[in-house]
Amino acid sequence: MHSPFWLRTALASAAVTVPLTAAASTPPRARAAHVWALARPPALPEFGYTPGAPPPMADGDQPGRVFSVDIPAGPLGDAIDRLAAITGFHVRFADDALRTLPCAHVSGLYTAAQALRALLEGTGVAFTFTAPDAVTLDIRTSESVTVDGHAATLSSPKFAEPIRDMPHTVAVIPSLVIEQQAASSMREALRNTPGITLTAGEGGTAPGDNLLIRGFSARNDVYVDGARDPGVVTRDTFNTEALEVTKGPSSSISGRGATGGSINIVTKSPTLANAVSAAVQGGGAESGRTTADVNRRMGEHAGVRVNLMWQNQGVPRRDDVRNRSWGVAPSIAFGLGTPTDVTFGYQHLQQNNVPDYGLPATLPQQAVDRGLTIDDLDFSNFYGLLSRDHEKTRSDQGTVTIRHAFDPRFSLRNLTRYGRNSLDRVVTPPRAATTAASAADPGFDASLPQVRRTDTKYQTRSDETIVNQTDLTLRFETGHVSHAVTAGTELSRDRQPSRALTDAFTNGRPPVTDLFHPDDTQPYAAALVPTGASTDGTSRTIAGYAFDTMKFGSQWQADLGLRWDRVRAEYDSVAATGVRSQFERTDAAPSGHAGLVFKPSPAASLYASYATSFNPSFDGAFGLTLTAATAPLPPETTHNVEAGVKWDVRRALVTAAVFHNEKTNAKTVNDAGATVLAGDQTVRGVEVSLSGDLTDRWSALAGVAFMKGTVNESGVAAEVGRALSYVPQKTFNLWSTYRVTEARLTLGGGAQFTDGYFFTNTNALTTANAAAIQRLTKYWLFNVMASFDLNAHVKLQVNGTNLSDARYVDRGYTGHVIPGAGRGVLLGPVFSF
Repeated sequence: MHSPFWLRTALASAAVTVPLTAAASTPPRARAAHVWALARPPALPEFGYTPGAPPPMADGDQPGRVFSVDIPAGPLGDAIDRLAAITGFHVRFADDALRTLPCAHVSGLYTAAQALRALLEGTGVAFTFTAPDAVTLDIRTSESVTVDGHAATLSSPKFAEPIRDMPHTVAVIPSLVIEQQAASSMREALRNTPGITLTAGEGGTAPGDNLLIRGFSARNDVYVDGARDPGVVTRDTFNTEALEVTKGPSSSISGRGATGGSINIVTKSPTLANAVSAAVQGGGAESGRTTADVNRRMGEHAGVRVNLMWQNQGVPRRDDVRNRSWGVAPSIAFGLGTPTDVTFGYQHLQQNNVPDYGLPATLPQQAVDRGLTIDDLDFSNFYGLLSRDHEKTRSDQGTVTIRHAFDPRFSLRNLTRYGRNSLDRVVTPPRAATTAASAADPGFDASLPQVRRTDTKYQTRSDETIVNQTDLTLRFETGHVSHAVTAGTELSRDRQPSRALTDAFTNGRPPVTDLFHPDDTQPYAAALVPTGASTDGTSRTIAGYAFDTMKFGSQWQADLGLRWDRVRAEYDSVAATGVRSQFERTDAAPSGHAGLVFKPSPAASLYASYATSFNPSFDGAFGLTLTAATAPLPPETTHNVEAGVKWDVRRALVTAAVFHNEKTNAKTVNDAGATVLAGDQTVRGVEVSLSGDLTDRWSALAGVAFMKGTVNESGVAAEVGRALSYVPQKTFNLWSTYRVTEARLTLGGGAQFTDGYFFTNTNALTTANAAAIQRLTKYWLFNVMASFDLNAHVKLQVNGTNLSDARYVDRGYTGHVIPGAGRGVLLGPVFSF
């Protein structure tokens, strides 16, 4: 008897990774702890820690476990690292310059919090609990208090205050949640925040991570460690510390675009800890995935870290769709704990997938005449050709980050990156076979409902980026007003060359297939040749920005930000006939934000804010958008008004916000069919979220968004007054875990809900099939997980996804829709040392 595929995969992967003490769970991490406080204390068998035991401290004043501490006098950073190793505490410095401050010798029996207080005595540094086992250290000010709450901050130096005190909506999805859910892609992880919609990509020209935030495209608003990543790729999570989602127009923070918001991927970087973790998972659809995370200290102030990933995953209920990939992300840091540190990071990701364009949005007339719709199709149907369809991607990023702290209030950061993403993709959209289009195709029968394979989409392109960012952070006082100022510059160059391919049909034409029983194994030898058509787009950006967070006493705070961008875009298009068209455009514009925060207590913030963004007509996926006169369009502009409340409740952060986001010169077409900036689109709504620990054992991440998107003005009369496409009225997400301490068992579960949306601004449901597809965009998904600690180093984890086996549309477009994955199960061990 043959063993199951997933078991063979797990054993093979384990053979490679066990020498590294393999797998997917992240080692004890300082940054993850301050990003979102859900992590349990790490296993510390040398100090008698038992998996599932209560954390050392519930807060700064309650009694907890007592440790024998003997820490010599010296730099505060070294002392804190020693304390963390002894107690299992996660400690984050709000400013790395604090690590150089001197501290006294501390020796004796202490709880973790008592030892921390003793080390900080006389340093002018205060600590804030962000979880039972996590604290943030910062300069003590007149209003500094130790709050047993969620004072998480973001990774970017542009954000000077904790999330609780930011006058806009921010969602953080940490690596802990990603690992608990076994989410392997950024798209899967983003289901943990409301107001985001996934799309399939228009006409096959823009695959990868296509998404909208609050109703507006964020395809070009994905950042890695604060630098734009223009790649048209599907991003993996193996090297992700956290996802930071900023909602609402944020060009002043992120740069051009960011109409509905932006996403920043925080990558894993070296620490001064010695830790190894790994996970091996396998399950349904013949899926296997292995990840490993190894961090090693090298001397007193250097560390090296390597993250590895291999996977061969199918998709439950999507026959023959496969995601094969491997990745490696080494990084090394020098000067950790000193005024100057330098980090070199590299990430390589390679994929060889079978892409999926799902089910046809328009059925053959023979099926329509019988009253059939998408509901009558098997959602496992795959209409492509395995002999031709492929998706090969390669993503490389090299980054150098230098930080220098002149003193605890004055620091400098410089980031330089070169990145390149390449894509070679052939995909078959399912299109109805007709006599006009398919008469010459093998197997065509005009009396049968069939699907043709001749509307093939080809992409051979690369996305190259070079960026340099410099940020200067300064804290000072003017009278009774304290300032946290960040100023900086950004220089970047993005280039996206592509060339067109076609099937010359010199080996014959691709066969049609049956609508109900497609055969993706039909033999076909494609004759792919260049058409001679190509495009080459380049954009160059020069930007300067400044932000000031001003505090007036202990209750009032004002946030001001201004950014100026100069974007020059050049676009060279060569037709298959050899005719060359060259266009260029330069746009220079400011964008800004202003917010006012009132703090009725240290744990609560009431805020109101206004923000703008501008979106040039250059798009990395589509080039320059032209008018009828073949001239590039000016930028679109957007503004947002938002008001809300954020409140630390125990160790959880509760937020609620109302917002009004309006694009006043949106792209639309006129009567002649030319693209013009004559549209007006609004999305208004309410968003409520919860993240953090409800008790010492119970954690939750939840959110709900109520949105109404409206087309107020358009060059297409049928769109005016209609619902904006891809904007569901309600979205909901929940993920919660409970640690059953005595049983060394952790149970988790959650749900996601989407209330349905349209694929066009006309909201036209002209056919029964279109109406059926629209109904499938309304769905519930239910997921569960359980993990059991076998000992201090090994646990078993099982995940169940889409438990109800719901049939739904995960991503869609007017020509085709991609069904979501069916019920799935993943199981495997997780190691940590």
